[in-house]
Amino acid sequence: MAAFDLGLTHSREYFPVNVNWPAAHIHMLPVELLQQVFLLVVNDVPDCPGVFSYGDTTISANVGSPPLVFTRVCRFWRVVAHSTTAVWSRMQVTLPGRIEPLTPFLPSFLQSWLARSGDQPLTLRIVSGELPVRTTRRCTRQSCHEPSRADSQLLGILLSESKRWGTVALVSADGWNRDFDTPQLRSLQCCWSELSSFNAPNLTHLHITYRWSLTMRFRHTPTCDNVRHLWVENASARIIRSTFLMFPRMESIKVDQIRSDIGHPHDSTTHSCLESITFPIPSDPFQQREVLKIFGELRLPMLRKLTFVADPEESEVFCIVAALETASCDVQVINFQTTIPLSEVDVDVIEPLFSVAREVSVHGEMLCRPVRQ
Repeated sequence: MAAFDLGLTHSREYFPVNVNWPAAHIHMLPVELLQQVFLLVVNDVPDCPGVFSYGDTTISANVGSPPLVFTRVCRFWRVVAHSTTAVWSRMQVTLPGRIEPLTPFLPSFLQSWLARSGDQPLTLRIVSGELPVRTTRRCTRQSCHEPSRADSQLLGILLSESKRWGTVALVSADGWNRDFDTPQLRSLQCCWSELSSFNAPNLTHLHITYRWSLTMRFRHTPTCDNVRHLWVENASARIIRSTFLMFPRMESIKVDQIRSDIGHPHDSTTHSCLESITFPIPSDPFQQREVLKIFGELRLPMLRKLTFVADPEESEVFCIVAALETASCDVQVINFQTTIPLSEVDVDVIEPLFSVAREVSVHGEMLCRPVRQ
């Protein structure tokens, strides 16, 4: 430090240089804590982190979002991110839909991402048709239900890891005509037509998207055997009754929208495992007939809770009572999901529900049965 003896050491304008400044606090975090920070960020990304980034007509690696962005901060973060396999186990792969094959970099990039996830079960969201399809003679002859060459490249890579699929959502995947061997799969989102493509003996949570076909015929597959929780975006009474036969161990079913159907439900049906049902009650009396058809001659010995997405008004209450009187069940609780505050619920209107259930609640808050003098 002799250079600082030239009259500068005692100057008020200069101070000795300390070459041993402490590192930034973020670099002093224990590796385990930094890994938890990475996981919190990745798990907070809606729909899973995207592997690819899309422009109007281009596809590239998604370097600006987690987890890849972690590797661009510094060497220490890059090493920690690469060694944290769980950070790479959640991904959204958006298929381009283009006829032309991809450049070698993009399939290799997807393979590298999967390799960094180690042996972790994969949480995977596959979305199709991101880029506009260029119309060519060859393209026009291709079936609209057949994956493009670019899509097939990426699907082939994902299928090579199908034995690690744990949670999967297929978005706009109808017509891929692929078989999926997924022994670890626990949760699946797909359309009805894709369900039979899965060999998933451990599947417990199933979310069905898209509208059904009026000519659709359901068939039981081994994948259905262990499904415990079913969520269907829209269905008719016929389809809902069909699920009671398709999923013998189903414990809960949720339907977002009930639609009319020209078909007729199965006759007397027994389901010995179903404990919870969540349905909307249509305000239209004609649509309410579908609710009645759901419960007609239905035996549900384990049913304990019914949740209705509806206002507790006279028409809805009448529909519920009429439906449950045609079924054989011992309902403990009828719960309403409604925009009406609890204080504004007319207890005289909901009183008939106590003839078919022991308790009635609004958003989980119990209503007292009115006392008659």
